[in-house]
Amino acid sequence: MPSERRLHPWSLAFTIGARLRELALPSLALIVTAGSRGWGWEAWLPWLIVPSALFAVARYVSFRYRYEADELVIRTGIVFRNERHVPYARIQSVDAVQSLLHRWLHVVDVRIQTAGGQEPEATLRVLSTPDYEEMRGRVADMRRRAGAGRSVPEAREDTPSAPIAAAGRTVLALPSRELLLAGFIENRGMVLIAAGIGMLWEFGLVERVSEWLFGEAVAARGAARDLVRDAVRGAIGEGGFPAGRVGLALLVIAGALVAIRLISMAWAAVRLHGFRLTRTGDDLRSEFGLLTRISTTIPLHRVQTITVYEGLLHRLAGRAAVRVETAGGEAGDVGTTGREWLAPIVTRDALPKLLSEVLPGVDVSTAAWHGPHPRAFRRVLRKQLVAVAIVSAAVAPATGWWALAVASTMGAWTAIASRRRLAYQGWAMVGDTLVFRSGWVSRHLTMARVAKAQVVGLHESPFDRRTGMARVRVDTAGASHQSHRIDIPYLPREAAHTLHGRLAEAAASTAFRW
Repeated sequence: MPSERRLHPWSLAFTIGARLRELALPSLALIVTAGSRGWGWEAWLPWLIVPSALFAVARYVSFRYRYEADELVIRTGIVFRNERHVPYARIQSVDAVQSLLHRWLHVVDVRIQTAGGQEPEATLRVLSTPDYEEMRGRVADMRRRAGAGRSVPEAREDTPSAPIAAAGRTVLALPSRELLLAGFIENRGMVLIAAGIGMLWEFGLVERVSEWLFGEAVAARGAARDLVRDAVRGAIGEGGFPAGRVGLALLVIAGALVAIRLISMAWAAVRLHGFRLTRTGDDLRSEFGLLTRISTTIPLHRVQTITVYEGLLHRLAGRAAVRVETAGGEAGDVGTTGREWLAPIVTRDALPKLLSEVLPGVDVSTAAWHGPHPRAFRRVLRKQLVAVAIVSAAVAPATGWWALAVASTMGAWTAIASRRRLAYQGWAMVGDTLVFRSGWVSRHLTMARVAKAQVVGLHESPFDRRTGMARVRVDTAGASHQSHRIDIPYLPREAAHTLHGRLAEAAASTAFRW
């Protein structure tokens, strides 16, 4: 039997550090409450730290892994022992996360992903970089042999390490300019700004800034509320218009918007620094990150869907973003199982070549699109106008005749939005691939091979039957609530039945492959 291996000795320090980060908030609460009451928090704090250290030692001593002929075996636990057998053929990817400290110490956090759930099948904290490369090479080589139907040789202690995969071919490399543009378009700085405002609010700094800008008397009553009220009174001639305060408020808002964009750009430049997508054999590998370096592997044969996203700023800049979903359940952010960036940003010209890496032979530009039912607009508009009428009736007692103006504006906008959204909606078959697009300002285009379909559904609500419509839904493995699912509404009933029958027959006659 092959000998078992341990984690890197630095595992102790990283495990203790991770536990202390988890205990940071409870420790802070302990310091504030116990310390302020004179309970001697210094005596209590070791009760939080010592168990973490003992847990790290126990985990390091009990954690073992070994390479068997067809599987990776991981053993943990002292009192409650756990042994997991992970077949190489089931391993979806061997991902790595490296912070600056990891890189300085030449170690790496390793996450073994399978299609079995939302969490990694195993997390090895930490391995040396050579051990990680050996694991990645062994898994890729043995998975490739298993996929080719060849027998896997016995893994022996004296067997040299499996050949490490050669450096892949670069498919996409994003320069700093593209990363800054991606940050400008994503505008994730709003999240950081909101978190910062929340902290400032907790410490009372928001009121101090408001007092500094608008004066103590105004701030005490609510600067924004008073400014709006005075501006409205000035506009209708019941008082002087506060031009100075309105101008200052507009400057503050403009400055905040610029700051949000700049923060978003800086955050993207750090988070996606050095983004590179390479291809080695049948795997795509993405690497990115300045402070925390993330490396993920995307086996091409396990890609379930590929989605192209284009917001308004994407289209104005001639860019798009591309994600793929792999079997593995619901996922959260990049680097976890399920949804991975194929390209956080890519030019429209480079998009066809990038898509051909995942779906060779599928040219969306040749697709013959099929739209919704001709009466779909009338049906959608009627439904949304009912909602507008309900909202207007609810606010009418408070707003009076202004409710009629609000209803007219909302009704006009609803009509425009519905028309544009239905005009873009469509589906097409390109070879053995179903393509579905939807949206208006923000557009999604999702592609899935028929062989990846888990369930093909045909749905008819009472309103569908009354108007001669139906919808077709295709479920694939790994789809999450964040996914742009292939769910095609408002189809003509005959077209929906024809599409459903065609997809169901094709899916039933094709062997499903992860």
